Amino acid sequence: MIIQAVLFLGLTLCFAYAFLQRKKSSLISMSLCIISTLGIYFVIFPDSTTTIANFVGVDRGTDLILYCWVVISLLVSVNLQFNILSLRQNITQLTRELALHTPVPPPQDLGARRLLGEKQRHP
Repeated sequence: MIIQAVLFLGLTLCFAYAFLQRKKSSLISMSLCIISTLGIYFVIFPDSTTTIANFVGVDRGTDLILYCWVVISLLVSVNLQFNILSLRQNITQLTRELALHTPVPPPQDLGARRLLGEKQRHP
């Protein structure tokens, strides 16, 4: 019974957080609200997970939830990886654009200064 209270509280906090973040990303907020609501339902009625699991061909509801969690985690990981790659490409493109718009003169060639008799200066 204690675990049900802890899970209920955690899922309620997830729901509240998702609801408060709905202006930043409505799709993710809506998804998290739905998942939190389902989680709260399954915490209150744990036997319903076994019924659903048996319907789809899994023995226990806990196993079904674990399988769903693994699939969702993999999808989130792949999505994050694609986002990271996209951000890297954007940073590279922005860096190139910035370099083209703000050119920096190359450092003077030390060999040419030696030939002209100038002293070497080190920064």
